Amino acid sequence: MAVDGTSVSRATGAGHNTINRRRIQIFFQRFAGTNAASGIAGLNFTVTINGGPAVGGVTPANGKVEILLAAGDTAQLSILGSQYDVSLLVGGLHPVAELRGVQQRLNMLGYNAGALEGTNLTAVTAPPTIENQSTVETELAMSNFQADNEPLFIDAICGSKTQTSLRNKVRNNGGE
Repeated sequence: MAVDGTSVSRATGAGHNTINRRRIQIFFQRFAGTNAASGIAGLNFTVTINGGPAVGGVTPANGKVEILLAAGDTAQLSILGSQYDVSLLVGGLHPVAELRGVQQRLNMLGYNAGALEGTNLTAVTAPPTIENQSTVETELAMSNFQADNEPLFIDAICGSKTQTSLRNKVRNNGGE
């Protein structure tokens, strides 16, 4: 069993059935990044999958909420007075050399890079043009990521060292 998925099996008279589910981990934290000490403990939450019965819980010390989803499932997570729709990413992550891939990874790590860009331009390897709010959010998220991951140079540019660090950080946290 992998950290990011699990299988549930049931033997039947006709054979063996397997339901594959992915383990989605969502962290509620005081600040972005992967430091477990930033987690918010004691938050009440409910999860509803595909309109089924709501299951409640309380976040542990690391602020983690864990949801098991099969392909095509959609979960609704209610916490802190907000509702989040959670589903599996279809087709995997975009390459880290594309703006959308950078945004996906930053968002996965809690850096709030904004809405994903529809057009996959080359990665942010030069200072981005400030054309819309998403670009501003991505630039701020990139600067915060670089500040949290020494010895990266803080310039909001996703050069080769930053791309490698971003890819490794996501991989080490079960996301790639």
